[in-house]
Amino acid sequence: MSVKNLKEVIRNEYVHGYINPLGQRVMPTLDALIAKYKVPSSTIYRTSSKDKWKDQRNAFRDKLREEIDLQKTEELQGKLFKSDEISAEIAHEIFAKIKELLNKETQITPNGLASVSTSALTAQKLIKNTSPSFPSSQSNQSTFLDALKILDEIADLKRSLA
Repeated sequence: MSVKNLKEVIRNEYVHGYINPLGQRVMPTLDALIAKYKVPSSTIYRTSSKDKWKDQRNAFRDKLREEIDLQKTEELQGKLFKSDEISAEIAHEIFAKIKELLNKETQITPNGLASVSTSALTAQKLIKNTSPSFPSSQSNQSTFLDALKILDEIADLKRSLA
């Protein structure tokens, strides 16, 4: 392997790391790579400093972390959506059973009525908690106007400082 190719292999392994047999990403140190490839340390340290390998490594690590965070967020959102969907289905089933009970029964005892009412209230709360809330257009307009006022104040401040 040529010296140039070997430097590129070492750079890639230092910046990006590698996946070990357990499926974990390993980020080796320069000293570990120097020992592994039996290359002069001064050459590797000089090249890594000149080409800013450490900055590249940090940028790669940050990007990888962002991608992992995004993936985990999407997984959680999917699980929460599924949970909300199931909760809404349960609430609708409760309402259907209450409706069926009320249509079938000719007389309901006070305790029965209290129980049905509690069940309906619980189902209603369950649906409310799983349904997306939409901000009113009035509050959106108010927030937008507040933002415009703040921008005007910033512009006035910039003009007065200039």
